[in-house]
Amino acid sequence: MKRILLLAIGLWVSLLSAVSIQAADSTVILSDYLRGMNNIEAQFVQHTFDGKGALLQTQKGSLQLKRPNKFRWQSQSPFEQLLLSNGETLWQYDEDLEQVSIQPLDQRLSVTPALLLTGNVKSIAQEYEVYGEALDSEYHFVLIPKRHDTLFDRLRLEFDGNKLLSRMVIKDEVGQKTIIRLLNVKQAQVLDDSQFEFTIPPGIDVIRAQ
Repeated sequence: MKRILLLAIGLWVSLLSAVSIQAADSTVILSDYLRGMNNIEAQFVQHTFDGKGALLQTQKGSLQLKRPNKFRWQSQSPFEQLLLSNGETLWQYDEDLEQVSIQPLDQRLSVTPALLLTGNVKSIAQEYEVYGEALDSEYHFVLIPKRHDTLFDRLRLEFDGNKLLSRMVIKDEVGQKTIIRLLNVKQAQVLDDSQFEFTIPPGIDVIRAQ
């Protein structure tokens, strides 16, 4: 009986430590946090699960973020893949397939989480419903796209006590979930624009989308 009581008290305390934030305030706080995500470098570990919770794939890699709309998202294991934007053009390079897809960058923040992290934060309220909660020194936000043509249904962003993004959870319409944990996050790095340009290797198939 004593153990049950202690568990109940522990649950009650944990519920008290999570304070919900009004939607309007959540958008303002999230915008402030995202503005600080400029010239960011980090490693990541990404786990993808199916709708039943079974692990489909684990990937590791690195990323660089620079405003406006510049990002380099490189998976290094188990498959080499690069998602790259210079703010105007988007490249998706699959080294194993010897193929690169090139298209104009769609700058809507709801298209991909990478754009949310580097795009114009003034558009957040137009494109997302934002719900936030304060957990001790951390802030967690749930974003639900207002559009129906997005690649995901729900996005959770978790920031640590230093206002650095530590984890992202992405859910799509079929229930698949992707958890991305950021490691060794470095802020205010010197990132040259050349890091966000792609040179097509010889012999690579090129697919151009309009």
